[in-house]
Formats: sequence, C-alpha cells, structure tokens
Amino acid sequence: MSGDAAFEMRVLNPTADRYGTDLADLAPRPRSLSSLTVGLLWNGKPNGDVALRAIGSAIEERLHGTRTLFYSGSIPCDRELLDQVIAECDVVVACTADCGSCSSWITHDASVLERAGIPAVVVASKGFEEDIAASARAFGVPNVQTVVVPEVYNNITAEASTRQSLDALDRIIATLEGAADAAEPPAGLDDPAELRFTGADPVGLLGAYNDHFLDRDWGDGYPLLPPTPEAVDALVRRIGADPDEVLFTVPPGNGQATPRKIAIACAMAGTTAAEMVVVEAALRAMQDPAQRVRFRTMLMSTSAHAPLVLVNGRHARALGINGGRGCIGPGARNRVNLRIGRAIVLALKNLGAWYPGVLDMDTIGSVRKNIVVVRENDEESPWAPFHTGAGFGPDDDTVSVFITLGESDVGFQGHLDGDQLARSISAFDTVHGGYFSNLFGGSGAKHSPNGRLLLVAPPHAEALQRDGIDRERLQELLFEYGHQPVARVIEIWRKLHADGKTLPEWDWLFELDAAAQRERTIPVVRDAAQYSIAVCGSTRGKDLLMPTSSPPITTGLRTDWIVEPD
Repeated sequence: MSGDAAFEMRVLNPTADRYGTDLADLAPRPRSLSSLTVGLLWNGKPNGDVALRAIGSAIEERLHGTRTLFYSGSIPCDRELLDQVIAECDVVVACTADCGSCSSWITHDASVLERAGIPAVVVASKGFEEDIAASARAFGVPNVQTVVVPEVYNNITAEASTRQSLDALDRIIATLEGAADAAEPPAGLDDPAELRFTGADPVGLLGAYNDHFLDRDWGDGYPLLPPTPEAVDALVRRIGADPDEVLFTVPPGNGQATPRKIAIACAMAGTTAAEMVVVEAALRAMQDPAQRVRFRTMLMSTSAHAPLVLVNGRHARALGINGGRGCIGPGARNRVNLRIGRAIVLALKNLGAWYPGVLDMDTIGSVRKNIVVVRENDEESPWAPFHTGAGFGPDDDTVSVFITLGESDVGFQGHLDGDQLARSISAFDTVHGGYFSNLFGGSGAKHSPNGRLLLVAPPHAEALQRDGIDRERLQELLFEYGHQPVARVIEIWRKLHADGKTLPEWDWLFELDAAAQRERTIPVVRDAAQYSIAVCGSTRGKDLLMPTSSPPITTGLRTDWIVEPD
C-alpha cells in the first residue's frame, strides 16, 4: 500500500476496535470422562437429538461409570435450562451447529457453560466454522471448542446422522479431556487504525483503496467513497459527539459502536451528518431488550431475512427521504434513502461482522439485504402516522426497524368497496412462519413474533377510510380474511412436531385427519396486531406485503445529534 507514487491517501479502518465482552478462558478439562456426568445439550434442530443420543450411548458403553443426561433446548437455550445443566453435569456435548442462527447461539450456550466452569464441545457441520469462530469472539470465549462433521444434519437421514456422529466420537472425547487452551485476543483485529494507499493518479489511488476494502469484504460490492480522517472528523464534529464514546454493540457480532465508527460507515456511503442521525437510530433500535435476541437470530439465519427501516417525522421530510412514487428502488429520487441504507449495511458488516459466510449464513440471499430505507407518505395518508401507534407524536422524529422475509406485489384491477378491498389485499397473504413453536428464542418466543408489513398506497388508504376502515380496522380485517387451510399452515412444522418442538396446545391441529386439515382454516399470524400498516407510494392503488420475523422496534432520533440538512 506504500511506495513511490504521485498521490497518497489516508483512510480509517471501518471495523470495530473491540468485539464482545471481557475475554474468558476455557474451563479446566478433566483427565478422563470416566465416572463423570456428560450433558447432551440439544437446541432443537432436526437430527441433533439423534446425533446426541448416539454419542451418549457410545460414551456410556465405552467409559466405565460415565452417565449421560439429555437436555432439550431451543435457539438460544433458556438460561434456566443452562443453569440446570451447570448444576447436574461435569462436561457437555452441544448440538446442532448447522445453520446461521443455531450455530451462533449454540456457541453462545457453550460460552455460558465454559464461563461457569463446565467444559463443552460443539458438534458443528462443515461450512459453519467461521460462523462459530466469529460468534465465540462476540461472546468473549474465543476458544470455544468444536468437532466438525462432514454433512449438515438437517440435510441427511437419521441413520447418516448417527454414522457421522459416531465417526467423530474419539475427537469429541479428546476435546473434552486434557489441557484447555488459554484465551487469546480475538482474531481479525490486526489491521491498523489508519491505512495508507498510493497511486500514480487519482483514479488509480481510488482503485487501490477500493480493491483493498472490497477484498476484505469491508464494502457492499459497489465502489466506496474513502473514509479519510478529514471526512470522518467533519461528520462527527457536525453532530457534536464525543467521537470515541462507546454507544452500544452492533449485532450480530457485538462490535462496539462509537460515533467515529458510525461516521466511517457513513463516509464510505456518502451519507451526510444530517442523515447519519437516522443511521445511528436504526442501529440503536436493534438494541431493544425485548427483540435483541430475535434481531440477532434473524441477521444470522440461513433464510433471507433483512432489515427494513421506516422513517417518520419532520427531519425525514427535511432530508428528502422518499416515501412517494417508486420509494423502494434506484434513482435520483431515492438517493437519500439509498445512502442511509448503504451506511447501515456497512455498519452491520464492519461493526457487527455481518459478513456472508461468517455471521450472515444466508443460503441464497435477497436484494433486500441492500437495506431498504423509506419514509411514510404522511402528506397523502388519511391516517395518523405509523409511529403514533408506538406512543410518539405525529411530528416526532423516529425510525421503525422491521426484519422482513420476502415480499408480494399486491396488484389488482379495482375493487367494489372498502371491505372487498381488504379481502383482495388479504388474498395475497401467504404462509410464512407460524405460531406453533418456541424453538427460536426459547420460552420468550412462545407467542411467535412473525407478522406482516403492509405498505398501502394512498389511493387505497383513502378508499378504505371513506368506508370507515381505519388502520386498526384494516388490521382486524386482514386477520379475519387472511386464513389458510390448516394443512398449509402447519406443513412447515411437521418435522418439529415429530421432534416434540411444537407447543402442546396445537397438537390437535396435527392430529386432524387429512380431509379436515384441508377443509378447516386458521389465521396465518397469531393476532391482528401483528399486521403493521404504513402508507407509502402514490397515485395508483398498488400495495406491497412483506412477511416479518419480529415486531417492529420504533425509537426516536437523538435530538442532540440532529442538525439541519446540508
């Protein structure tokens, strides 16, 4: 990056200075597992119980006096269950690590055990090693031990699961016995705080910088603007913040966020200081205690979950965030939306380690991971703004963060009345998620947070309002009309039901005969409040329906950071 050249540029490192919490060593290992109690901790993933039971039987058969205890948990395991494991076991084998969220959370559970003095080993499927390493760094036990098996348990039969688990038995026992490695500083923090680039001309200089950042996956694939010290200082100075104050940690990797680090992401995206306030608020919303586990889980998932940011208030209007025609997509009218969304992506990547193949384990992905930022079109809406439902005033400055999972264009040729319009919209609703399992998020997820985000075009909102249908009544109608046959709604849960991971109160659905499952209908979400409705777009009555994986989190902009737009 240095040498004889006509042009030189200094830029700041965009990654977090520190990840996670204080570092902890692994628990001391016993010399032998003989006569000990070995815990078998299952997080509910398919075939993980098969693997653990095979491992447990083989350990009891091989080691004199050793007994095993099986524990059925969730993602993540409840603290009460982990405390029981700590009280009853000497060492633990944890399984399964074969998807984004489950790999990270089982690493979290192993970290809790290690900190409590219980040696643990995670059985991991090949391809999730980087996920586990980054998660161990995030949870402050960077040497969490793993034994890697060749295939994803969820993809194979019970027989193949047993076979690959027994093939790994010697390595599992060896990992739990003997000397433990001491904690080491997390890897990946060896880059200097400031990097220098040179080039024969300005274009070559910018190319050298971009090549280095994109090769490190510090960007989003598009050319980046350079976060020079001068550009970053100008952003921080404009909002009047202490540049190195630790504000919060950014999921999923728990990197520490400071105004300087957020400003680096904004400088790379071309975001102004006035827009940076929205970036900070979106990242801060993800810290909400009630949804932090869920947000982190969805960011790491092998499914195509992605944040969407809805902005309300005077500041959003002053910034020119588009909420009208074509407000989701490219183009000049969306340049503020795009800059803010891009800065959020870069902060999640470089502060939250939301890198594909590291903590973003999405199987296929989605264009929605170029995070959508949109303003509610309150000027053309007949209803109170969305954020007033969260207790804010109409002109308060807020962001609402959703985790979306897909989208449906709700387009049809006219309607007869408001009620029929609501039926038409509900006809586009499909089965995503469900409320039959507490697998994700433990007992706190007993009532599934899966819902819907409906962006209603102003002409449809006006038509509904004329017939006496306000936002709350539309929620009720969508819930009432959005029923699907039992057979469709429960189909994706049949394997979990067979594994005992659905809630007992819904057993009767699975026990209906095939004809009744086809004929009887049930709602696709738990209750009407899980339909979130905002007004966006303009002119033509076409809407957008997006399944969501968590309730929205609405938070206010930092008033001490707000500055007038440039």
